[in-house]
Amino acid sequence: MNTPQPPFFDRRRRVGWAALVCVCVAVVGFATEGKECVWAAAAMRIGFVLGALWLCFPTKTRPAAWAVLTQGRLVAIVIGALFWSRIKYALPFLAIAGIVLWFIRPRGKRG
Repeated sequence: MNTPQPPFFDRRRRVGWAALVCVCVAVVGFATEGKECVWAAAAMRIGFVLGALWLCFPTKTRPAAWAVLTQGRLVAIVIGALFWSRIKYALPFLAIAGIVLWFIRPRGKRG
């Protein structure tokens, strides 16, 4: 039961084909059933998500898009995504904190 995992390049190719098939199914569904076709809408969304994943997978010339993602950056992205709608309320507090930190920063010796 130890089947080897396919390399990333094979996975990338499979995800690309699945995305293309989903988008084609969506186009056919919209063409035959109209704009209210639920299955075509679902296939379109899945195809777009798989297409985005296909773009993130590594190629032979570049690493994966998530290769440079550290834990700190991941935490910052998650916090930013959670509080993006409330950022306009936090901007004055962030500006005040930035000004205070600028004034209390350690300064080099003069002269």
